[in-house]
Amino acid sequence: MYCGTHERPCCRKCIVETHKECLDIDNLEDVIQNVKTSNAFHDIEETLVEVAENLKKISQHQQKNLLNLKEKRKQIQKEIQKTRTTINNHLDKLQGDLIKQLNSIEETQNSKICQLLSSLEQREKEITKYQQNLASIKQHASDLQIFLSLKQIEQDININDKFLQSVVEGEELKQCHLEYRTNIAIQDIMSNIKSFGEVQIETKPCDIVLSRKKTKQAQIMVPNVQTRSIENIKLEMHKTAVATEGRYVYGCCLIPDGRMAFTYYYDCAVRVFSDKGSKDFEVKMPYYVYDILYISKDNTLAVTSGGSIQHCIFIINVERKQITRTISLDSEIYGIALRENILIYSGYNKGIRMINLSDESITQIVQDIMPDSCYIATFRNQIYHTNSVTHAVTCYDQQAKPQWTFKNKNFLKHPHGIDVDIDGNLYVVGKGSNNVVVISPDGQRYREVLAASDGLDRPTSLCFNNSKKQLLVTNWNNEARLYALI
Repeated sequence: MYCGTHERPCCRKCIVETHKECLDIDNLEDVIQNVKTSNAFHDIEETLVEVAENLKKISQHQQKNLLNLKEKRKQIQKEIQKTRTTINNHLDKLQGDLIKQLNSIEETQNSKICQLLSSLEQREKEITKYQQNLASIKQHASDLQIFLSLKQIEQDININDKFLQSVVEGEELKQCHLEYRTNIAIQDIMSNIKSFGEVQIETKPCDIVLSRKKTKQAQIMVPNVQTRSIENIKLEMHKTAVATEGRYVYGCCLIPDGRMAFTYYYDCAVRVFSDKGSKDFEVKMPYYVYDILYISKDNTLAVTSGGSIQHCIFIINVERKQITRTISLDSEIYGIALRENILIYSGYNKGIRMINLSDESITQIVQDIMPDSCYIATFRNQIYHTNSVTHAVTCYDQQAKPQWTFKNKNFLKHPHGIDVDIDGNLYVVGKGSNNVVVISPDGQRYREVLAASDGLDRPTSLCFNNSKKQLLVTNWNNEARLYALI
């Protein structure tokens, strides 16, 4: 800074005096006067307390995780030891049975040999007796007596000779050897089983809820505005795609280019139709197929196997029109939904799970046993699940905690397919009520948007395309109808 009488920077006194003339600069003393009681100071104090609480929560969570790992390790060790004991007991029994068999076979053969030896010994005694009698006859008997005795001895010798011949020609003199052949299954255990088992890490979503004062304030300041409420939803018939080559259609999805894909359960087939309703291509599947969805990342279709004997997810390449990947699972799998690169599915007796398509790692979400024919959908951090047995639709949060359950058997019966629009409104088909019901994001409001009079006949699945605002509804008897949101 230069003053009017100086050509070089002012001295400190000049600067102070000059700054007194600045009207836009606050006095520092005035600024710091009440800093200890200011809102900023209070906010910093609260933030520090909040951060300390969050750090403590995370620390406690990880300490609990350490204890859980320790307990789980002990449990797995017991399971391993129990398995080993079971195997040992089974092998001990097999070994005991084999030793009994060995002893029995040896005893049987010993008995046969001993019987033969006893017979040979008896005949040997007879021959010795004949030899002694022959010497006595030769010395003392007359020629007539010798002649008669020789005839008798000759006859007895012939009998013994025939006996010996029969022994030689029969089975008695065959050499017996005990041999042992190890069961090939036992050999396979030693050669094929390379490990006793496998230990894996299974993760699940963190249930820590961090304190976020500023976030809460922002949520209060910026309300969640819903673009379209369920009262404003109207559907108009767009076109009908008739899949005439099969029945029992349980899954459907819309491909971005306008094509429609359907699963034919008992036909073990996936068929894709053009936007005009004509058949584009078909993929024969090795097992029954249930639900289907489109994955835009790699232009594929993910197909579930439902109640097939083989539990898996098939990945079909739309361009190549063939199965390119099969993911094996340990339970029946019905409804399926996509969140980024993760598939969330209804796993029957395994509950609700998600599988990462990158490494096929599985994470448990909801452990409750689910019935068959359940469908699933996701929106943001929510998971929606239909239950055709209880006639219910349940919403879970990202910690897998139930948020609400919609149940009205008179209005929605045997709910199957489910999807969500961009505003969080749920579209659910009622297979037993022959309708499509839309439910508000909070599960409190609902209304029927399609009914039997609109051509629904035991509808099983649906798919909502947010970009084109289209709703595809599939009837069980192979007819699919496409509606436009107006």
